Amino acid sequence: MNTYHIENKKYGGLVKNMLIFGVGLIGSKFVQFILLPYFTNVLTTAQYGTIDLAVSFVGLMVPLLTLELSDSVLRFGLSEDTNKRALVVNAGSVLVISSILTLLLSPLLSFYGSIADYRWYIVGLLISQSFRTNTALFVKASNKVTVYSIDSFLTATIIASFDIIFISVFKMSIRGYFLAEMIGNWCSIIFLIFIGGVRKYISFKEGIDLSLLKQMLNYSIPLMFNALSWWITSFSDRLILDMYFSVNEVGIYSAAAKIPAIVTTLLSVFTQAWIMSAVKEYENDRDVTFFENVYAVYAAFLFSFVSVVILIIKPIMRIYVGRDFFVAWYYIPMLLVGTVFLGISNYYGAIYASAKANFLEIKSTIICASSNILMNFLLIPRFNILGAVIATALSYVIVVVVRIIDAKKIIKIKNPSTEVLLQGMLLLGEVFFVMKNMMIQANLFGSCLIMLNLVKLYRKGYINVVLKRLKR
Repeated sequence: MNTYHIENKKYGGLVKNMLIFGVGLIGSKFVQFILLPYFTNVLTTAQYGTIDLAVSFVGLMVPLLTLELSDSVLRFGLSEDTNKRALVVNAGSVLVISSILTLLLSPLLSFYGSIADYRWYIVGLLISQSFRTNTALFVKASNKVTVYSIDSFLTATIIASFDIIFISVFKMSIRGYFLAEMIGNWCSIIFLIFIGGVRKYISFKEGIDLSLLKQMLNYSIPLMFNALSWWITSFSDRLILDMYFSVNEVGIYSAAAKIPAIVTTLLSVFTQAWIMSAVKEYENDRDVTFFENVYAVYAAFLFSFVSVVILIIKPIMRIYVGRDFFVAWYYIPMLLVGTVFLGISNYYGAIYASAKANFLEIKSTIICASSNILMNFLLIPRFNILGAVIATALSYVIVVVVRIIDAKKIIKIKNPSTEVLLQGMLLLGEVFFVMKNMMIQANLFGSCLIMLNLVKLYRKGYINVVLKRLKR
């Protein structure tokens, strides 16, 4: 096979997986996108804040109680040398033990006043989310990305349907939200077991493969601290806002964070496909040009796309959310800056995963989390929600700097610091003027950023490649 066909296969595989992931993820996010105005009209800011605190708590506890085994399920599942039945049996055994532990520790939830009344719902959500995450990632690792993608959309649709039934018809409010999430998770698990082919690997007779389990835990336990660090960066600001102010501020912040969360999910279409391509490339050719080309196109799209979203976010929020939540628009542009740098850090995260460089990844996220907590305590008491927004954005900038430096230790790719600095300055200028309602100046900065990215792609020849492929 000649070089041309090899290159086509690399990029073609990445694009194919992106398209498949995109159908499911964009579909599922569209369902969640149309739910936000529903929630902000039927729930108060306090109720919405309580839900977000509970969801944040679940996000913290799942990796801790499961030892972040889902990362091992994905990474070892992608390896052709792994015994898939042993992988499923090992993962299932750990999840059963973690579920029992969750039940035993559940009384401790009574001490957290904001969510104490929903203790058993949270326990059910913890267990169902743990099983669903691991089952879905096994299907993904088995290269059944179409089934994985369909599951994402079906699960979101089921949850949305039950949300409306439980909240609007049965008037269950917060409890209805949690119940809908649990039903969606278990429906997803059943679908993945039977349609995703997981059933043929489930065995109640086969014992635990201790050798494989040791390898899995050696890989996943360090990443448990990585997951904890990401949680701190993403959600600790809610807890500190609740500490200094109230769940009303948490509700406003949570509504503002939904738009960046949607953008992050759209970007995960690339991230999920990129991890699969990066692992294969690292284990085979380790072509530096491939890594650099993918980054160049991804970063140009990332900055340009977010720039456009920032320019139109205020009019969108005016018609998109309930009146009590409209003030959230002010915080979204700076959160979107953080989203850009989170997206870049995820690109480098795939390189870490490819090399199984757990400790480098952990180091970067611990630095990110530590700086985030410090800035939250410094900025939130003085600037309220804006302090949380600035702390989040800055912590993501820090993790990108660390990962750019560390990536050179794994593969000798070009350092993009100068480009990132220029792109970041233009984006920050746009954000400043949007927050000041000076839209002419904001449009000028946004246009310069997009033009810069187009010129960069043109000079590297990427635009010509795309046009030739479209003509074919």
